[in-house]
Amino acid sequence: MVMADTIIDEGASVSILSSTTRKVLGSPSLFLEIRILTGFDKGTSRPLGILPNVPITLRRKTVYMNVMVVQGPLEYKLLLGRDYIYCMGAIVSSLFRVMCFPHEGKVVKLVDQLSFPGSHLANSHIPTLNGLFTQGMSHQSPISPPDVRE
Repeated sequence: MVMADTIIDEGASVSILSSTTRKVLGSPSLFLEIRILTGFDKGTSRPLGILPNVPITLRRKTVYMNVMVVQGPLEYKLLLGRDYIYCMGAIVSSLFRVMCFPHEGKVVKLVDQLSFPGSHLANSHIPTLNGLFTQGMSHQSPISPPDVRE
């Protein structure tokens, strides 16, 4: 199932699914969760539970994670937090709106082209459709930050 309205939030410590989205998935069983969530505004909420082993696929790389379910609807269907970023082995730059992660011996690089309208980055040879492409991974050099001259 393709999940539109999904965001990646480096500031969120856990991944969250709305209860309305859980219903669309057929209301799978939840595990009890005793932790209380605290938002950046210091507001608190109790999750409905944990949805275990949720397969999340991005550019053919699938990770299985436990996701907290909260009472919703929310402005998003799925929020992917730092737990997702760690599972993916990703490096995220919110400044450059880029995410890189290893998969099958390559580095997959996701670029948000819409963040740079009219810039030379948006007009470069980097594909603009979803801002996604795959490049080979060199074993001699580590993953480097995006170069706008690519």
